[in-house]
Amino acid sequence: MEPRERINRLVPQGKHQGIVGLAAAKSYVDEDELLDQVTQQHPPAFVIVLDNVQDPQNLGAILRTADAAGVQGLFIPKHRSVGLTAGVARASAGAIEYVRVARAGNTNRLLEKLQSADVMTYALDPMADVAYTDIDFTGPTALVFGAEGHGIRHGVLKKCDQRAFIPMHGRIDSLNLSVSVAIVLFEAMRQRRAVEGGKGSSTLPG
Repeated sequence: MEPRERINRLVPQGKHQGIVGLAAAKSYVDEDELLDQVTQQHPPAFVIVLDNVQDPQNLGAILRTADAAGVQGLFIPKHRSVGLTAGVARASAGAIEYVRVARAGNTNRLLEKLQSADVMTYALDPMADVAYTDIDFTGPTALVFGAEGHGIRHGVLKKCDQRAFIPMHGRIDSLNLSVSVAIVLFEAMRQRRAVEGGKGSSTLPG
C-alpha cells in the first residue's frame, strides 16, 4: 500500500481511485552490464546514482540533464523509487532514449562494485565540509543524489568516498533536486572537457 500523495505524484493530472498501474516507457539495462561498460571504456566512467527518488518530473529532468552533460549511465533502486514511466519519458523531453538506466538491487552493494572498479563515489550532502567546485571530477566518477526532502539515506551516505555541498547565499537553504543535479553535472562536465581538450564526453549507445 502506497501513501496517497505518492500516487497523486504518479498521476498528477488524472483520476486514479487509489490504484495505478505502472509500465516502463523504456527497458532497463542490466546493472552489471552497465557497470562493465562504463568502467572498461574511454572516457573515464561518469555515472549517476539516485537514492529513492520519487518524483517523475525530477527523474525526467535529471535524464534530460544527464544526456546534455555526457553522463554514461544512471542507476536507480529497484524498489521505492520512481521508474521509467510515461510521465518520466515526457519530462525527459526524449532524453530517456539516450541515457542508459539500470535498476540496482542494493544501492550499498552497487557503490561497493563501483569502488572496486576504481570509480570514486561522491555524495551531494548539505552537511558536507567541501564545496562541489573543490572536487576533482576528471577521473572515474559516480555522483550520488538523494530523494526529495529526505536526501541520501544514512547508510548510503556512509558508503560514499566523499561528500560535497552546493554553497548558497539566499534565505532558502535548499534547491529542487533536478536543479542540484544539473549544477553538479555541468561542473563535472566543465572539468572533464578541460582535461580532454574541449572534446567532452559522449554517451554510450541508448
